[in-house]
Amino acid sequence: MKGYLSLGSNLGNRRENLKAALFALRQSNIIIENTSDLYETRAIEILDNQPLYLNMAVQIFSPLDPFDLLEVCQRVEASLGRQRLFFHAPRTIDIDILWLDGVTIKSSLLTIPHPRLEQRAFVIFPLAQIAPDIILPSGSPIFAVKKAVGGDEIVEVCKMHL
Repeated sequence: MKGYLSLGSNLGNRRENLKAALFALRQSNIIIENTSDLYETRAIEILDNQPLYLNMAVQIFSPLDPFDLLEVCQRVEASLGRQRLFFHAPRTIDIDILWLDGVTIKSSLLTIPHPRLEQRAFVIFPLAQIAPDIILPSGSPIFAVKKAVGGDEIVEVCKMHL
């Protein structure tokens, strides 16, 4: 099934962490169909001072069911040193399932579409780059949501060289 993931990193060599995550996803039979540029962003929803994030969105095709896809994403995170020390802790890699075509899930383990998808510039801006015509769960076109969230948390946009 077709879908979209959000990847982010704010510890270590952020660009290499993202590259390694994409490589590991590919090794798990997830086809990466498109990738956004890298968006350097400030950490949000936190009180402490954290390093800037590099974020990106990827369009995928996966034969896996949503829970197996989640397991792969968490396995990739763990293999790259992700530690869940506290909520919104800095991380070497974070992989979120944003959307899977035709899938709606709300469970304690997984919610699809992602519940905060339309509230975060670090998700909406890269997603709009690779899926400019998508209609979001609210029924709004992504370009309208992008305009509404604004880009205050975005520091810089740079090309991803794979």
